[in-house]
Amino acid sequence: MPLMNVFGDAAQTVVVDPAGKVSTLKAARDVVREMRAGGEKGNIDVQLHDGTYTLDETLIFGLEDSAPDGAVTRYIAADGANPLISGGKTITGWEKTDLQGGMIWKAPVPWAKGDAFFHCLYDGTKLLPRARSEGFVANEQWIYDKKRHESKKGFPKYAGEMKYRTSFTFPGDIVQDWDNLEDVEVYGQPNRKWLVNYLGIQSVDVENKVAQLTVPATYTMTGEFFVENRIEYLDTPGEWVLNSKEGMLYYWPESGTPGEQIIAPALTELFRVEGVSDHSLAGSKEKQVEGIEFVGLRLAYADRQRWLPDDIGIQHDWNLWDKANGLIRFRGAVRCAVRDCTFSDSGSDGVRMDLFCQNITVEGSTFRDLGGTGVLLSGYGPGQKDVNKNNVVTENEFVRVGQIFQHSPGIFIWQSGHNTISHNHIHDLAYTGMVVAGVRRRFFNPKFEEMGITNDPFKIWDFPAGTREHLPTIRWEEITLTDTNEWDAYAPYMHARGNVIEYNEVHDVLKLLHDGNCIYLSAHGDGNIVRYNATYNHPKGAMIRTDDDSHGAEVSHNLMIGTMSRSGYAMKGLNEARHNILINSLLTTGGAGNTIHPKSILEKNLLYYTKPFESKVNNRFDCLEGGSNENLYYSEQGGAEKYLEKFRAIVKSPGAETDSVAADPLFTDLSKGDLSFKSGSPAIQLGIDPMPREIIAKMGKSRDPFIERYQEVFGHLDQ
Repeated sequence: MPLMNVFGDAAQTVVVDPAGKVSTLKAARDVVREMRAGGEKGNIDVQLHDGTYTLDETLIFGLEDSAPDGAVTRYIAADGANPLISGGKTITGWEKTDLQGGMIWKAPVPWAKGDAFFHCLYDGTKLLPRARSEGFVANEQWIYDKKRHESKKGFPKYAGEMKYRTSFTFPGDIVQDWDNLEDVEVYGQPNRKWLVNYLGIQSVDVENKVAQLTVPATYTMTGEFFVENRIEYLDTPGEWVLNSKEGMLYYWPESGTPGEQIIAPALTELFRVEGVSDHSLAGSKEKQVEGIEFVGLRLAYADRQRWLPDDIGIQHDWNLWDKANGLIRFRGAVRCAVRDCTFSDSGSDGVRMDLFCQNITVEGSTFRDLGGTGVLLSGYGPGQKDVNKNNVVTENEFVRVGQIFQHSPGIFIWQSGHNTISHNHIHDLAYTGMVVAGVRRRFFNPKFEEMGITNDPFKIWDFPAGTREHLPTIRWEEITLTDTNEWDAYAPYMHARGNVIEYNEVHDVLKLLHDGNCIYLSAHGDGNIVRYNATYNHPKGAMIRTDDDSHGAEVSHNLMIGTMSRSGYAMKGLNEARHNILINSLLTTGGAGNTIHPKSILEKNLLYYTKPFESKVNNRFDCLEGGSNENLYYSEQGGAEKYLEKFRAIVKSPGAETDSVAADPLFTDLSKGDLSFKSGSPAIQLGIDPMPREIIAKMGKSRDPFIERYQEVFGHLDQ
């Protein structure tokens, strides 16, 4: 009897129940395949009832699973059900050991080898820390000069030769030539505080105290590092160690006894929706999966990324290009959706959209307690192939993502364009809330050499062959450069263009790392719009930042509240900032890499202070050519007039700041979130757009808007 007949007359509904006739997701997928092959062209609902659906292997939805035009196949929670899709294995068979006075237990995990080796462990929903040594300084002999981008004579730059990234010296016997060296990693921040690395150890020269790595570090191996996953360092309750040679897991339970829900991820991907990819420009062999939706599901327990020699990194190795990782991964897919799902308790990314991905929606979902990025959109590298676009990420919450790879943003758009990112709530992250990026011009050095250019404008950076970050993504044969400096020469290859970032609420990020932002853009294409976003509780640095090689972005109508940091919007490159309201925070710029372009626009912005106005003006604004004007400055405690006077003295170009004013904007009710203007306001005369309460009420998630937190945030302004 064909499987589809078990459903009787309900031909368009497949019921999945752990105790039913169709009890697994694989069986349900195969039922749908048979229905589609049999000519079913309508919608099909695969209804999952309560239970845990544990996957032994990644469940792949291929071309044969596509829904016809106008139809979808939905994998949906049944009414009132809360099904869990798990990639984890529950650990059993615990025995007490004599280690640490009998406090450490062990359990057999003979399957945890090779690709099944796991890098994170959970007690229910709690991420357990892996055993870690005390910190040590690697390559202490390389005394790094704090002067930006330069090292003392004879010492490596932060992005220098590969030999400085592939080995490290260590003190004492903190690293040894252990018999399970393949299980051991070093963790740290190689030379820069805006990223973390987990690096395998290839070999150890004990006599000379030098270790070789299995993969290069992102940058020079200097700084503080820790050895992880050795039994010698299992010295604190809650920690664990995995020895794949023994096939044994060691664990020191805080309660004294291992619980019944000690779960180890056995997969790096749970669902993969995958068509046929063709990396060529023509893409004649490409075929996409269509019409697959996931609704109301909870997905958990996938492993974190393990960096391998062939991996390719995207900006600062904040993630890996086309990497098999994520609770749901789309790779060659169109017209798909994720709605009202929960992605949690996993070392992996949440949702990935790799390579050809178009018209995919992620909506109404929660991303919490993940080791990596919440949602990643990652297209092809610089070249002419532009096929990751027109996707929507809306009405989602991102909280405590990046728990393992702490540099992971809530949303990461890389070489992907014309997407809408709206009404998301992003908070409590270790680093940056949202990233829109491509590949910076400094990576195009091989083209400069090909062009015979000897005066490389980006020579302070060195990205030699073997660099994991960005270089391998560049499609050299599709690129023709006519100039090394002019942005127009690069713009056709920068596909992170035309994105709309609006009505998001981003706060309480950068809790652990350095030099991060609420919303960050770098090396993107033209036409990105960042508008009507609320940012606050940012501890240091700018809340919104257009960084190196940023071009053609419009930053407007954002509300930046400086409850912790004085920097609101930091502009580099050639961009426009209008109609933003900055409370207790400033417009500023930077100096490393490149600074603000002389033709940038800073006009009709309102800077309001409840405390004395900042006295220091960034002198790098001296290059502006008159595009800074009709701004309004005010402080309840004075100082705005003096600031404007200093600003005018720095920006000497004719017309710059000549019409700007230091005066009270006469908000209707600042304390209650009504930032419209009373009659007679100088803001009205300057043409600055008001921000009434009904606009602020649209910021954040519709079901949990920022306005509900506004008064609490306002109450922290003077602290």
